[in-house]
Amino acid sequence: MIDYRRLEAFCKVYELRSFSRAGEDLFLSQPTISAHVLALEKDLGMQLLDRLGRSVLPTPAGDVLYRHAMNAFESLEAAKSELAMLRDEVSGELVLGGSTIPAHHILPPVLGTFLRRHPCVSVKICVGDTEDIMQSVAQGEVMLGLVGDLRPQPDLHFEAVIDDELVVIAHPQMVEGGVPHAVAELASYPWVMREKGSGTRSAFLNGLDALGVDWRLFDVVLTVGSTEAVIQYVRAGLGISVTSRIAVADALGRGELVEIPLSDYHPARKFYCIHHARRTLFPSALAFMTALREGARVVAEDGESHDR
Repeated sequence: MIDYRRLEAFCKVYELRSFSRAGEDLFLSQPTISAHVLALEKDLGMQLLDRLGRSVLPTPAGDVLYRHAMNAFESLEAAKSELAMLRDEVSGELVLGGSTIPAHHILPPVLGTFLRRHPCVSVKICVGDTEDIMQSVAQGEVMLGLVGDLRPQPDLHFEAVIDDELVVIAHPQMVEGGVPHAVAELASYPWVMREKGSGTRSAFLNGLDALGVDWRLFDVVLTVGSTEAVIQYVRAGLGISVTSRIAVADALGRGELVEIPLSDYHPARKFYCIHHARRTLFPSALAFMTALREGARVVAEDGESHDR
């Protein structure tokens, strides 16, 4: 590793062809400048400057080093400028993660607003279930995540950003919509469920446990890996399921699916914005969190209005 101070001293002597003038320019003594250059030559094992009495001339090795050193200094200045932009401006790349419902139903409108405000930000989105996104944030692969379940971890900070209601859905020909049922009465119906690791599944099963309802008595005929798959299989009449009202609002509004109200259970959960507790949030991440807080409320209100 070449010492920056030694390289700076060499370049100044190269440009001014004088140790004393280089010292004056860098506010260092001539012996200090000479020591820096000698140490650099020793590190590289090559003569960089020929001392010709009062004048100094570079060797071929000195010419090569100076050319590359100037390129390196220019790159460092460019890096300083970009870092200043990251510190003071909303710009650069922002890596986001979302579990399936936030990624498909919350992030699109929020990102639309955010990117119109901050066109210098480049966003990359990773999609997975809640467990996947939490792991990606914990490992530093994702800066901010949006998930549907609270699973405290020492390295993760959770902020609730939106309330969500879980609804039981069915094909109109399978169950009469609007007729309340006790949740245990639905155990005999075929069920389409999300996979382990899903925030929707976790929130629903935790609620059943609190009611003392044994989930193992439910007839699960199909397990799928996304909310959209749940909706499609329920629409095809393969079973009933539970999902986010935000995700299913349009299908309910069009009459493609019906809601089965629960008389004894009103499953709800929150969506959380998560980030690593020890990572520095630059302006782009902070600005996105502001946009998320604003936009999440609009998404929730829109989902409710679709279902009225």
